[in-house]
Amino acid sequence: MKKVMIVDDNYLSTEGIIKNINWERLDAEVTHVENNGESAIEAIKEDPVDLIISDIEMPDLDGISMSSQAIAINPMVKIILISAYDKFEYAKRAIRLGVCDYIEKPLDYGYLTEKIEHAFRTIDRENRNMELLKQSRPVLTEKFLLDLLHYSGSDAHDHLGRYAEYLNLNLDYNNFSVVKLEIENSSSIEAELGITQYQMELMNVMDLLQESFSVFDTVYFVKEFSGIICILAQNTNNPNHFFQVIHKIVSTFIDTYKNSVLQLNFGIGTIVDSVWNLHISFENASHALKYRFFFPHQNIFDAKEAMGKEFSLLSFSDSREEELIQLICQKNTQAIEQWLHNFFQELSQKCYTKNILFIRIYSLLGRILKFLYELNIDTSDLENKIISVYNQFDQFSTYEQFYQWMNDLCILVCQKLDTSLNSYHNQLCELVQSYIIENFEDNALCLNDIAKHANVSPAYLSALYKKELRTEYQRYDIFLPYRQSLSVPDKI
Repeated sequence: MKKVMIVDDNYLSTEGIIKNINWERLDAEVTHVENNGESAIEAIKEDPVDLIISDIEMPDLDGISMSSQAIAINPMVKIILISAYDKFEYAKRAIRLGVCDYIEKPLDYGYLTEKIEHAFRTIDRENRNMELLKQSRPVLTEKFLLDLLHYSGSDAHDHLGRYAEYLNLNLDYNNFSVVKLEIENSSSIEAELGITQYQMELMNVMDLLQESFSVFDTVYFVKEFSGIICILAQNTNNPNHFFQVIHKIVSTFIDTYKNSVLQLNFGIGTIVDSVWNLHISFENASHALKYRFFFPHQNIFDAKEAMGKEFSLLSFSDSREEELIQLICQKNTQAIEQWLHNFFQELSQKCYTKNILFIRIYSLLGRILKFLYELNIDTSDLENKIISVYNQFDQFSTYEQFYQWMNDLCILVCQKLDTSLNSYHNQLCELVQSYIIENFEDNALCLNDIAKHANVSPAYLSALYKKELRTEYQRYDIFLPYRQSLSVPDKI
């Protein structure tokens, strides 16, 4: 039931409002009747109301001034002002204050009832939204923290400064760090357990982390679909000690949780001295977790180790790629496997960014495709395999998996090369035979002419023809039978 206050120095006016409005139908009651603005203010301090219906023209404290003070006390209160005069300035001032409505005397009680109903609907809507806002405060807090991790410096302060106080977040500390937890097998576990059970497991982990990190002054959590972001705050004059304690707690947590169905990996961000620089620690923690690709047997990745270790694409020469091409030409699968093993080992030592590693390998794949193009070999199936992989980076959780994929691809290239080469040799021999038959009566016909027609070297053609035909005269020059019948010179 809504509570209503009527304020008017005219007794007949207040009685008229009380008796001519069906308060019961409106689910409301008049709890206060005051004859001046000052007493009205004192009354609402003691017993707040939902709606104030007040005359404007009153001695001492007029309706406009009283409304200003009442709204300062309770910003949610609704006020309907009544005036015996059609004064536009009154209306403008009332609207600026946030007064709900402004009506003139003499009162039309039916019209006043409509205004009261409108005010009550507004109250109901605002109460409902306020309740939703209270319920969503944890969501707002999480949204605030996420924005804090992604905005930088002055941008973070400008966009989020007021919200920390609104959400009752204490961020007045001199050291902060972000610890990022990733569930390596999140997709498979979620499929196995179902979303509800998986999320329950994640919440259990967060509760245990809350207990483990309770030694710090403040801990905030942001839960993601495949992990948890921990924001740690501590007042200390020794940031290094703060960092070491984080490391120790995470190590202990990993040991305690090692038999769980969830495979946990932690990235520990650097220490920053302001909450508005928290994005730096978050970026470093995320960068550190990329080490997992190169060191699949580790679970904790330290941002200090990751800092400053980048990768130069120029550190690998084209001659290295040519070595692999030669091994592919030789179809030496064992040597190819060893070459790729050495190549990936070198990458793992020089490259600490997964995306940069993929760029380097993409360059190598481009060289292999170029080699096949030059041989006029169809590469559409290989291209589809490569595109499929690069559209789904995350299917490889370690560089070893990518190494195996590369090895399988190179074996496929060898097989394709072998098949294509046999077909090419057969076509070349058929071309040569046709040309000889068409021109065998030409006394000047020689190996150089035929090789030129076939667009290959004379030595290569002679060796290939003997190998392919394997006839009774393969140990001789390919033109021996024609020289015997046509007296072709021995030296051709």
